[in-house]
Amino acid sequence: MINLTGKVVKSFINSPATKLSSGLVMLTICLLLTSEFIGLVPDTKHAELQSRKVITETLAVQLSMDLQNEAIDSIKDTLRSAVKRNSSVRSGSVRLVSGKLIAEVGEHQEFWKLKPGDKSSMSQIQVSLFNGNKRWGNVELRFVEIGVGSDWLAFKGSFLVLILFVGLIGFFAYRMFLTRALRELDPDAVIPERVRKALDTLAEGLLIVDKEGVIIFSNEAFAKKTGYVPEQLVGKESSGLDWQMCGAEGQAEVLPWAHVLNGEELPKGVRIKLTTALNATYTFTVNVSPITTSSRKKVKRKHTHSTSDASHNLSDSAVSDATMIEEVRGALITFDDITELEIKNKELREAFEKLEESKQEILRQNHELLVLATRDPLTDLLNRRSLFESFDSLLAEAQEDQSPLCCIMVDIDHFKAVNDNFGHAVGDKVIKVVANILIETARQIDIVGRFGGEEFVVILPGLDIKGAANVGERIRQVIEGVDGNSFPGLPSITSSFGVSTLTPQIGSSNELLELADKALYVAKESGRNRVISWSDALEKEAAKSAPPSDSQKEKVEHVTLVRESGRSDSPSSNIEAIQNTDQENLTDSKGEGDLNTATNEAVFEAVATDSEPKTIKCPPDKVVLLERTQQALKRAKKYQRKVVLLHVDIDALQRVNDSLGLLSAEKFAKNLVARIKESLSKLEDKNANGTAQEQALSFSVSRFNGNEIVVLLPDLAPTAVVTRFIYEIFAANKKPVVVEGSEFYLNTNIGVSAYPANGVSPEELLKNASSAMQEAKRKLDRNNFQFYSNDLSIRTQKLIRLEAELHRAEERDELSVYYQPKMCLKTGTIVGVEALLRWHHPEFGVVPPDEFILLAEQTGLINDIGRWVLRTVCRQIKFWEELGYGKVSVSINLSPVEFRNPDLADHIISEARESGISPSTLELEITETIVLQNVDAAVVVLEKLSNAGFIITLDDFGTGFSSLSYLKLFPVSKIKIDRSFIKDFIVNSDDAVIVSAIIAMSHSLELEVVAEGVETEEQLRFLQDLHCDEVQGYLFAGALHTEKVTNLLADPNIIRRMILDYRDKNIVLMDSKEKDSATGMIDTLNHYVANDGRKR
Repeated sequence: MINLTGKVVKSFINSPATKLSSGLVMLTICLLLTSEFIGLVPDTKHAELQSRKVITETLAVQLSMDLQNEAIDSIKDTLRSAVKRNSSVRSGSVRLVSGKLIAEVGEHQEFWKLKPGDKSSMSQIQVSLFNGNKRWGNVELRFVEIGVGSDWLAFKGSFLVLILFVGLIGFFAYRMFLTRALRELDPDAVIPERVRKALDTLAEGLLIVDKEGVIIFSNEAFAKKTGYVPEQLVGKESSGLDWQMCGAEGQAEVLPWAHVLNGEELPKGVRIKLTTALNATYTFTVNVSPITTSSRKKVKRKHTHSTSDASHNLSDSAVSDATMIEEVRGALITFDDITELEIKNKELREAFEKLEESKQEILRQNHELLVLATRDPLTDLLNRRSLFESFDSLLAEAQEDQSPLCCIMVDIDHFKAVNDNFGHAVGDKVIKVVANILIETARQIDIVGRFGGEEFVVILPGLDIKGAANVGERIRQVIEGVDGNSFPGLPSITSSFGVSTLTPQIGSSNELLELADKALYVAKESGRNRVISWSDALEKEAAKSAPPSDSQKEKVEHVTLVRESGRSDSPSSNIEAIQNTDQENLTDSKGEGDLNTATNEAVFEAVATDSEPKTIKCPPDKVVLLERTQQALKRAKKYQRKVVLLHVDIDALQRVNDSLGLLSAEKFAKNLVARIKESLSKLEDKNANGTAQEQALSFSVSRFNGNEIVVLLPDLAPTAVVTRFIYEIFAANKKPVVVEGSEFYLNTNIGVSAYPANGVSPEELLKNASSAMQEAKRKLDRNNFQFYSNDLSIRTQKLIRLEAELHRAEERDELSVYYQPKMCLKTGTIVGVEALLRWHHPEFGVVPPDEFILLAEQTGLINDIGRWVLRTVCRQIKFWEELGYGKVSVSINLSPVEFRNPDLADHIISEARESGISPSTLELEITETIVLQNVDAAVVVLEKLSNAGFIITLDDFGTGFSSLSYLKLFPVSKIKIDRSFIKDFIVNSDDAVIVSAIIAMSHSLELEVVAEGVETEEQLRFLQDLHCDEVQGYLFAGALHTEKVTNLLADPNIIRRMILDYRDKNIVLMDSKEKDSATGMIDTLNHYVANDGRKR
């Protein structure tokens, strides 16, 4: 009982009504005291004094009359009567001038303090009595002290009583009023008790705020997080809590629901942080829904009419319409606690960063292993194993293309003597100098490797034996020019060269190398320091064991175009001296060979053996590409040149592989490489002015990772315009390619990276070119190219993050479907909507569909997302039908990736059946890209869907490459004209002609036409004049949330009048009823071109 009483008392004291009442009472008392202080309250003391003065003076008058009559007894009676009648009078007396009392009432003499002649006080008053003109004596009256009387009535009349009365009565009056007012404003009165209890069971926090942002309801979940009870939150400003917008550092923080209260739309999943009274910080995702009331108001809108006269003017007529206006009265806010999720995401990000660091470290180590496995440690040339792999790859390419291929074998003359006379350190320097000369003097696309010891091999694709001999001669002259002056510490050296060329009889790289080795042997036997090319005549001479005679030497030299050696020929003046490098004790040459190098070669061979499954093995085509790029970078660094890599992606490669198989795709890829080579060769020929053969091949085109193509453009001037090469590739791929009787149109995307701006190593340039190519693929139009930039690298990292986030978007409820209405131009009614997917990410905001849809297609997530969209749309169709809006048609877009699923049709049919909707309410929009990828498979899927009752629409018509025969081949019911034609016809009459032709053709084939992207009344009127069937665009509505579409379905009158007002007047087609459709379109088009169209 005591506890219950205590709770009641505590509840009474802590109630808002008690607190407010106490405050109001204190305020009222303060006002009373203030009014009393400034004199607004009547002075009761002054009134009392006046009353006493009157009593005394009246008594004095009466006594004066008795005194004149000398009625002493009457004086006593009058005095006694006066004291008795006035309760405030305690005693009284009549005193003579001599001080003698002649009459006394009460204990007067004992308490009287005044002396004759003193001034009266508030309690003792004396008045003089006169007998004639002579003062006779005084009347003395003693009154009670003002405010101290024993009578409670004296207290009752005091100001304190007034204050006490106002305080007590006012408190209860105020509390009664406030209790009733708070009951009126109690959210429980607005929200029924059962609803309030239901909201309290939610795990999510929930607030309801009014128009000013004041909290009028909080559920238990949110209050518990903040450390308050719900009643304490009610009445507080929602902005008064310690909020912090996520990602809003340095910006003005505007609470998410403030936008909604101002009539704006808020994306889903906005994140916000809250520091509570318990000093705990939570992170929430916030969703806000406006609380609105509808009111009917008059609004003005404008109609624009056009005349058929050539000099027509536009006139506006204002029309007042009564329409329902929604007024925001408050907002319902939900808070989903994602604090734990944020912590886990942070941990995942940290783990991801560590994994990324580990990945980079693995790549670095792999690169080092690759260098060890493919490079000679002393010269940084290809080692023997990698040299042969590259040789085999180039040989196979040359045999298939029937292009020339030569091999040069180089040997340093008298190298053993160099080691013996100058030491192995000098011998190593000689090897490095010769290696650098080979790289700098050979062509950019040639492959240079160390064969072993002091022997080197140069592989020259695209050159005949004469051109190869010329290259060898240039190298010989440069090596011959090495002496102690140009290279301090080095002796004069020479080299011998053997050249061989590919013939139909040669079947392997070993055979070609063996012929070069034989030619080298002949060169060394013939006196060294010369270039010998292998030929049939030389082969006959080499077959003889004896050394050739002088006449035979002349014959051989004549036949093989050998240049006579001699020190008189000075080296080329434009070859710069190779700087002497620090000694690298990497080898230990002994005798004729290099034992340490041989040992290293053995180590590299062991690393690359199949017995080591974790060994880094690089494909030969990649080795060739990286080696060419490496050589180009060395030259570019020395001579201040530019090196460019073009990463070329051709979408048809994957389509051919999917539809015709690997062998056909391989032939197709080789065809594309040949095309690119041919086009760039012509471009180079124009700039080479018909000079040497090798000048026309200052680029290389390589197959990379199967279906990828990489173009290396070395030795470019710093000011070279790379785009001319790119446009040449686009031009080469403009024509379709026929593979096994099927035509394939090519869409080419190119990524560009350049040295030194985008990288200093082959791997870095290749990676950046690939990133740029992926960015080019994301663009909507065809034949795109993209230069790499640092911003692109940041974007690539973001896409990696987006891919990870996209995997969890559905389960986090971040995906939503918006709808854009489609209007019938005949009736003005909403005949359907198009479903548009939106992704509201809590950190990245609204992610553009073009960005995440492409990402979903690349990662395969589009299948799961497509199924979710289909399920959501089917349920929405059923919901609208149950609301009484009939069978609202909804169109969804199918991705080309989804079409690869053979069960696609069965899944769509099954989902529609389970949702209980009619197949005719679901439109499936396909693009021509789907058709081009696999015609036969597309026919099967579309026929099955059409037979089941679904509507098939061909989207983006006019932008692809498919034949018009597909309109007859596929069960298409509608054609949607791409927005690019609608947008541009105002400034380009060619587009107007195309739109007119598409509509006329479609109607002839009994197909309906939908125009998307209608944004102006001029576009709308033009399409009406051409008898287009349906339109959609921002002129009517953009992508709307489900609730707004539902409201629009309930009241579509404004849009309907916009369409019907013009249709009824039919200004442009004045005689359209007397003409057929095609004639009317021609008249409309002629009128448009004559008055508005502007040719390009």
